[in-house]
Amino acid sequence: MRAAFCPAERQIELRDIAAPVSAGDTVVVRVHACGICGSDLHYYCGGAAPPRVPLGHEISGRIADPGSSAFAVDEPVVVEPLISCDHCDRCQAGEPNLCAKVRVLGNRAPGGFADAVAVPASSIYRVPATIDLDTAMLAEPLAVGVHAAELAAITPGESVLVLGAGVIGLLAAFAAAKRGGVITISARYPQQRAAASDLGASHVIDTERSAILTACAAHPPDVVLETVGGSAPTLDLALEVVRPGGRIVGLGKFNDTISLHPLRFLMKEVRLVGSMTYRRSGAQPDFVHALELLAAERDRLARLITHRVSLAEVARGFAIAADKSSGSLKVGVLPAG
Repeated sequence: MRAAFCPAERQIELRDIAAPVSAGDTVVVRVHACGICGSDLHYYCGGAAPPRVPLGHEISGRIADPGSSAFAVDEPVVVEPLISCDHCDRCQAGEPNLCAKVRVLGNRAPGGFADAVAVPASSIYRVPATIDLDTAMLAEPLAVGVHAAELAAITPGESVLVLGAGVIGLLAAFAAAKRGGVITISARYPQQRAAASDLGASHVIDTERSAILTACAAHPPDVVLETVGGSAPTLDLALEVVRPGGRIVGLGKFNDTISLHPLRFLMKEVRLVGSMTYRRSGAQPDFVHALELLAAERDRLARLITHRVSLAEVARGFAIAADKSSGSLKVGVLPAG
């Protein structure tokens, strides 16, 4: 089968490799769509050494080989791209994201920019008939936003500042708005601004530090969701603007050690929480919640998918996703397209 690798910075290479097979509790999914994520672009743009496996973890598709599972051939599904040990305390508590041995598809296990992918049956969720498989690839990044909003414990009427309006920031803002938060989000590009308003943000502001400080001066936010990462000083900025006793949830993937103002952190009694993907504990798994939101708001959320390319054009898809002047938000790679 075909699969896309990132052999070096700004290079995407399509190769022929052996197709996966089912074994034990492993299911083979025929990939319908896989979204290009910011972490994929992190490798592509040289932010880290690329993995030796095919990239891609925002996967929707159909069951090709159910193995010994209860799934049926051709059932539409989405993939939770975490492969954990299933035995440790964290796995048993429904937190495979915190397993010490967890592997993520597209990083330490073969990912979804391919014709097919093999995953544990426990990582598969059925897609409701009301959601098309193009839109279903948004379940993974939306589950990230759902998890962050839950960790933030947002209640109706609370003010929420979202730093960054990439797709993760936009979907975190959407999930926070669905919990009743009043959303302000910082956005750099016109398409991000338009999408933020469409998804429920009350205020969209510039990404410059001065603009953020001004917006928060009179009414510091109850909650800040940091989604920028990289080398940006945004986590310390979140600490500066959040109200005393407020909450900060960090989603952004930082390249290196960052600094926080220690006295401000102490004096404000701020709660700072990291948010690692999604979990299965609580009332329902974050992926199930994400699929429910997708079913209820399919048309609005589907507008985040601005570009679609075939697997043969995957290199062009990465170039589009990396160039925000293209108007891109989410770029989907469709192997059968």
